[in-house]
Amino acid sequence: MLEHYKLTDHSLALSFSDLSVWCFSCNAYLDAQVIMPLQSVHFTAYVLKFNEPPPLRAVECVHITDNRADGSSTSGK
Repeated sequence: MLEHYKLTDHSLALSFSDLSVWCFSCNAYLDAQVIMPLQSVHFTAYVLKFNEPPPLRAVECVHITDNRADGSSTSGK
């Protein structure tokens, strides 16, 4: 995969063994279930591997106001 990246500049690789996505440009794993452009790729790979759709994943939502997450506190305010 690394050789393919060097030759083509295709920076993402999906491992079919564990469905992880690696970015050679970032040098890090990506969460394909959270990143919108990768969701369909992860879904398709999961169905091809397990013959069923992936289980629903709990979604964590954080509401940001004034550059702080709700519920956080700062001194002086």
